Amino acid sequence: MGKKKSQTIHVEDAANAFGDIEIFPFMYGWNHGDFKWQTQFGIYAPSGGFDQGDLANIGRNYWTFEPALAFSYLSNKIGTEFTTFAGVDFNIKNDATDYQTGYQFHLDGTVAQHLPLLGGFAGAGVNGFFYQQITGDSGGGAKLGGFEAMTTGVGPVVSYAYKIGDFDVAGEAKWLPEFDVTNRLNGNTVWVKLGVSWSPIRTSPLEGM
Repeated sequence: MGKKKSQTIHVEDAANAFGDIEIFPFMYGWNHGDFKWQTQFGIYAPSGGFDQGDLANIGRNYWTFEPALAFSYLSNKIGTEFTTFAGVDFNIKNDATDYQTGYQFHLDGTVAQHLPLLGGFAGAGVNGFFYQQITGDSGGGAKLGGFEAMTTGVGPVVSYAYKIGDFDVAGEAKWLPEFDVTNRLNGNTVWVKLGVSWSPIRTSPLEGM
């Protein structure tokens, strides 16, 4: 008997748009010297674009509730940073597809070096992540069963922080290519973040009251 030939089907898609809104009704952190710990509870609202027939969707079309913990070390003397973030995602069913994605654990880590540049601080380093689905998928749309997914990836990250008057402005960009993927689409993710905070300096406790 002849050998059966394996067949591989290659499909791809791309999407560019605003994603789901993340809300933090609870966030608590504390510092000790160069060390920082933080716990938070995030909610992803299904506000991003979603089309049932597309492979690449910016939005997920379901609510996600995410308790998380974070730890960070940033040296005030030499500018070296070690940061790690761990969370568990509890997902609600996607009504458009009748698909309930299982609960997910994810771990992110960053090692970076920050140096003074043009009046601010520039940073460059490496970011890595691990993602593991810890319960199976369910619902009428889960035709392939539990389909528990796993992926890992490593990529570069750059950042820049600058103070403008009473405003602290910080931007970050990172590229995260996946290299070990099971039961999910393989791809590359590019993140660009910009944050602005206001911290007025008061010369007296009564000033501004």
